[in-house]
Amino acid sequence: MVKGQLTETTIPTFNVSITSNDASFKYPDLPKAVEHISINTIIKNTTGNADDTYVDINTLDFQIDQDVFKASAHLKNLTGNMLVDTDIDGVLNLAKISQVYPVELDQKLSGILKAKVNTAFDMEAIESNAYERIKSSGSVNLSGFEMTSEDFVKPIQISQANLTFNPGTVSLNTLKAKTGETDLNATGTINNLLGFVFSDQTLKGNFDLNSYLFKVNDFMSESEQDTETSTKTTTPTEAIKIPAFLDCTINAKANMVVYDNLNLEDVTGTLIIKDEQVTLQNVSSSIFNGKLGLSGNVSTKSETTSFNMAIDANNFDIAQSFKDLELLRSLAPIAQIFKGKLNTNIAMAGDLNNDFTPKLNSLTGEALAELLATSINNDENGIISKLDNSVDFMNFEDINLNDLKTKLEFTNGKVSVAPFDLKYKDIDITVTGAHGFDKSIDYSAVFSVPAKYLGSDINRLIGKIDDPKVDNMSIPVTANITGSYTSPSVKTDLTSAAKDLSNQLLEIQKEKLLNQGKDEINNLIGDVIGGNKTKSDSLKQDQSNHVQDVLNGIVGSKENTATDDSTSNKANDSKKVIKNVLDGFLGGKKKE
Repeated sequence: MVKGQLTETTIPTFNVSITSNDASFKYPDLPKAVEHISINTIIKNTTGNADDTYVDINTLDFQIDQDVFKASAHLKNLTGNMLVDTDIDGVLNLAKISQVYPVELDQKLSGILKAKVNTAFDMEAIESNAYERIKSSGSVNLSGFEMTSEDFVKPIQISQANLTFNPGTVSLNTLKAKTGETDLNATGTINNLLGFVFSDQTLKGNFDLNSYLFKVNDFMSESEQDTETSTKTTTPTEAIKIPAFLDCTINAKANMVVYDNLNLEDVTGTLIIKDEQVTLQNVSSSIFNGKLGLSGNVSTKSETTSFNMAIDANNFDIAQSFKDLELLRSLAPIAQIFKGKLNTNIAMAGDLNNDFTPKLNSLTGEALAELLATSINNDENGIISKLDNSVDFMNFEDINLNDLKTKLEFTNGKVSVAPFDLKYKDIDITVTGAHGFDKSIDYSAVFSVPAKYLGSDINRLIGKIDDPKVDNMSIPVTANITGSYTSPSVKTDLTSAAKDLSNQLLEIQKEKLLNQGKDEINNLIGDVIGGNKTKSDSLKQDQSNHVQDVLNGIVGSKENTATDDSTSNKANDSKKVIKNVLDGFLGGKKKE
């Protein structure tokens, strides 16, 4: 019945009744029918005000095969803040929906839904998350559920999910799910399930998630294979996208996480998923016989996936970690020749490939590294062996590597290494330089080499000088390492350093002889000029001759000087000669 006028402010009053008793229908092209349909519905308006229209679905029952579904609903204020009060009690096989009605679903569905729920709310409460105005009770059980969605690369399979509806919230009592080889077990609280269902809101909640095996590859597309040629051909991998509909906090624990070629054991941490971004807090794991800590975020909101991460690695096995982790190989390629343990703190930001591996040339950041190494592996890349060939005064396998520390900074594909120190016996070594993610290297190693290591000629000079200060002398020898990590070139300044040292030793020897000459002359001055009358003239002459010998030694003369035994050498003449010698030798007045 419809009666009245339709104006700008009113509508006709009406009373529409829809009923059926044990009805059924079946589409000829579909395999199943909907049977035992009972409907008792009234759509009514008695005032002519559109806001006063209400719908009473007192009965809505139907059956598909053996599954019976019953529902009732009461809707008021349809054109304003609609009020909803519903009861659902029944079983629905989701896979049969498309078998009884020609509906095209966005996702392929399957599973058994059992529900016994009463809920009452107004739409404004749903939209504004006014949970105190949402009254719900009952439970929902989902089993054997499978969904294919563009948000998940592989189908999501839920073997069991149990929800309890409470006023304002929904408790997730059980969730057992799987995608690919990844298993998920979760419990938690959902804050706005009705908003997610009725108002296209994000799904908010807090969850505890456990997994025995979590494989990142299960959330990305697989490479295709060319079956005709049996040659693997890959298509551009579809980027992993963090679901936009999630706004939740997850306390996660996994026995094993497989990421790329890495196996992370005993993983724990907190993940905050919001606005297509995952924030990691207090994430820890066991890997490479050590401990790994992570904090930071990954965002897929932009076209290019980006990340900002702090990595804390403790007691990593160097050989294993550098073999399996490309990031470490790129940051410090030389370190992989060491045997031992690695501690490092890395702060970095950059872009990720579609499979969530870093784009190396996009990385910026810094790292503090400490090697707890005991020995050096076989030098497969040739750097150590070429150093060994260029520097013959040390055996690199005996270098003390304990507590080796350094700082790295990287940007635009280049890694700069702050100077760090090594020790080999009594040789101090300082290393500095840079390398590229393209394996190019440009390093220098400065060896503070004691003079005794630089050959027999140097040692003979040291023996002649016979001075403890000379025994402890060291000179810098620089080795420049260039080229690439796989094909290095090593050049040293050892020859010029040894030559410089020889010149220094000769100067020291000359200075020592000069000092000896000064001592002899001072003694002679004391005896001759000082007026020691007890000395005989022949003794004074001997002293003069001795000074002459010293002077000859100083200037390198190999000729013997004849002794003047003439009695004409008087004391005054001796004084004059000595004075002239001293003036010339010590830089005084020009000798007459």
